[in-house]
Order: sequence, then C-alpha cells, then structure tokens
Amino acid sequence: MPVDTWFTTAERWFETNVVDATELATFGFVMLCVLLVALVVLMFSLLGSLLKTLRNASGARAARNDKSPGYRVLVARPAGKGAGRAWKWLLSALNSHLSEFNFGAPLKVFRTGTIRGGIETRAVQRARRRLEVADADMLVWADRTGRREDGFVIHGLSRGGGLTAAEAKLFTLLMPGKMIDLDGQMPRVAAYFLARELQPALANPQSFRPEKMKILSNALAEILEDSPTLPVALRSRIEADFCASLVHVAEQSGDMDALDHVITLRRIHLQDIKSDGDTSRAVQAHMDLGRALLARATNQFDRKTVEEAISHLTKVIEALQADPTIKRAQAASDAMYKAQNLLETRKRFAVNFGG
Repeated sequence: MPVDTWFTTAERWFETNVVDATELATFGFVMLCVLLVALVVLMFSLLGSLLKTLRNASGARAARNDKSPGYRVLVARPAGKGAGRAWKWLLSALNSHLSEFNFGAPLKVFRTGTIRGGIETRAVQRARRRLEVADADMLVWADRTGRREDGFVIHGLSRGGGLTAAEAKLFTLLMPGKMIDLDGQMPRVAAYFLARELQPALANPQSFRPEKMKILSNALAEILEDSPTLPVALRSRIEADFCASLVHVAEQSGDMDALDHVITLRRIHLQDIKSDGDTSRAVQAHMDLGRALLARATNQFDRKTVEEAISHLTKVIEALQADPTIKRAQAASDAMYKAQNLLETRKRFAVNFGG
C-alpha cells in the first residue's frame, strides 16, 4: 500500500541520514537513566522536606506539651553562611542569660527549623503558625547576611503582655555579623533585648520595685563598661534603659552619685543628638535628665537645677502633644467632655422647663 511504502522509505532515510538503530537505542537508554536519576533526586528532596516538616512539627509539639512553669521560647536555626555556629551562639546566649533579665523567671528554650525570608509576609505568616502550634511565648529566627556590623539579623514574634499568636509583636534586632565580634558581653546584650521583647514592662522601670531595677541597672552598667566596641545603635538603646532604671532607683534611695551619673550621660547624649535619628530617644533623654535633676534638687535644693529640670520636662510635654496618638486621645477626651456637658445641659433644661 502507498502508506506502507512511504513509511518504509522514511524509516530507511532516517536510519541512513540521522542515526542507526544501535545509536537510537543508546540514546534512549541514556535518557532513561537521566529520568531515573531525576526521579531519585526528586524523591530524596520530597523525603527531606517531609522529614523537615515533621521535625519542625515535633519541636513545636514538644513546646506545647511541656507543662513546666515559666516562659517557652522557640529558636529557629538561622539562615545563611555559618548558620550552625550562629545557632549554637544564640541558643547558648538565651539559655545562659535570658533568665537574668527576667529576674530569675524559669524558661525553656526549644529548637525548630529554619524560617527563610526575613520579615517578608510569607515568612512572618509561617512564624505565626509555628508560634501558635507551639503555644510558645516567643519565636526567634535569624539571617546571617554578611560580616558587617549589622550582618546578624535576629527577628522574632513575642506574645509578651498577654498577646495571642495572631497579635504577637514583630521585632528585629541587628547584631554584628562577625562571630569574633559576638564574644564578651554580646551574649548578654542579645539576651537583654530579647528579654525586653518577652517582658515589655522592662521598658517602663516604674512598673517594678526599685530593688529589681537596681539589679537591672547594675547588669546594664557592666555591659556598658565591658563593651568598648559595642555598636553605637545598641549602646544608645542600652544606655537609655540604664538611665531610666537608675533614675527610678535613685529617686527612691536619694543616691546622689547615681543621679549625677545619669545627668552626665543624658547631657552627653543630647549634645550628640544629631548622631541619633530616633526622636523618641531624644524625648526619653530629656525625660531622664529632667527627672534626675528634679530628684537631685529634692535632696539638695537649687533653683537653677529645678529650672533646668522644668525646661527638659517641658520639651517632653511638647513632643508628646505633637504625637498623633496623643492628639487622638485628646480629641476623644474633648468629645467625651462635650457629650457629658450636653447631657448635663439637657438634664438642667428638663428640670427647669419640664422638657
């Protein structure tokens, strides 16, 4: 038939001009091997992903099933170069020092798998789900982005203050990227800032008794004294917390040396305020300085000291009045006053005129 003749002719032409049957068989065998190798690689990849998912779920369940009292902190393996060393350092810092800044409160640290993507939406959503499954108080993950001063980026979600996993506060802490720069007091620095997120009340020393703030201020003083190479941003934050806690202690004890120390540090900070773009820290510096000066004048009255204290506290009030949140609160308060005044006016009208 014409079709059979055409097929036979095409087959002969293909074998003569393209490839013979032996070569075609060899090509087919090679492609089959490539396909099998790709299939094996895919199976191992899927198996690895499954094992990783099961390991992460196991770590989260272990945290959830732990019934011992205290905080539960979930720490994910960091992403990036040298992740193993960075993870070991972070776990050691939390296990060794976190309780110190939570005044001895018991805690347990649990391990979990890497969360990649920094604070991208998908990464944060993944972190929230894992935090909810673990029913932990805080989840910490990190990225090693390089050897710069801010090359070790620690992210976290904290339920401090009674928040749910969906409400957990997102935070970021920038630490030096070189492992050699994470020696000395740096484990305590990391533990302090993570404790501050875990227990937000640490940002408000007045929430604690002066005896506890004395312990905290002593620890922060050691960090400041023993860390001459501490990055400026971290030093500024620790110094601000140190001054706020020390003022609270000195106000109660009348420790003039402590007050003078705070006054000196806060004046230096305000003189060099251009190096700090965070206006909230400037407000805090004025607050600390004003309170320290006022406490000093309470023990040793001096008119100029009181006037300087008033000057700094006035700047705090002016800054707060410009804050949008304060403005909204003031607007709500004014509206509430008008509503109450309207009710009182209507009540008097009804009594006087029988309306």
